[in-house]
Amino acid sequence: MNKHEILNYLELITSELTDAYNTAPDTPETSDSLYYIDTARELVGELTTRLEDPQEEPVPHEDLRKDKEFDNAK
Repeated sequence: MNKHEILNYLELITSELTDAYNTAPDTPETSDSLYYIDTARELVGELTTRLEDPQEEPVPHEDLRKDKEFDNAK
């Protein structure tokens, strides 16, 4: 699989996540699900950016920074 094919898959994944987010009702019961869908979209976007421009310094996702801070606190 080449870089172009991977980018196409990431575009499809982003589209599916957007559809999932937009079709889910915005209720207190689904707020966690919407958050996780949105986080997945952000992660896919970050990966896409890194693949398109590998010279750009990656910015870790907010949750990844929190996990590292938590691990260092132990």
